[in-house]
Amino acid sequence: MNILLVYGSTEGQTKKIAEFCAAHLGAAGHTVDIRDSRRRMVDLDVSAFDAVILAGSVHQKTHQESLAHFAIAHRKDLKNIPTLLISVSLAIAFENGDQEARQYVAGFVDYTGFTPGSVALVAGALKFDQYDYYMNQIVEHVVLENRGTIGGDREFTDWDQLKRELDAFVAM
Repeated sequence: MNILLVYGSTEGQTKKIAEFCAAHLGAAGHTVDIRDSRRRMVDLDVSAFDAVILAGSVHQKTHQESLAHFAIAHRKDLKNIPTLLISVSLAIAFENGDQEARQYVAGFVDYTGFTPGSVALVAGALKFDQYDYYMNQIVEHVVLENRGTIGGDREFTDWDQLKRELDAFVAM
């Protein structure tokens, strides 16, 4: 299967997830063309692919603008191809965060007019060592919403679950 994987990443975890997906799918015999949504894709023909995966992380309750713009620009072609949206957020890492994570996806769908065939809710990471004091405070009090104190970098991504989501998507 020839798969296009377009990602948007702010702090690097979604890029890591996209690269993991490409490696996993490649090892299963698929061809994966991985693209950063911030880069120009002038000659890209989405309809030439058998499937498309969009991966984006949630910041301030929305996915990357560049990923949304990609979905808007290509939504006509995306309607005719199997698609998977990998929505990366911290919400899904916490108890009862499923509903919040699904709201982020609903917001993406409303904004872009693109409805993915499948959705994978994937937990991201906190990279406190990259944040300044004010960002640390925002993460601790706004993002985590007093769900607990996390003193250092922490990756919440469940790689085995992500493999299962990918395998289910390509098996469809």
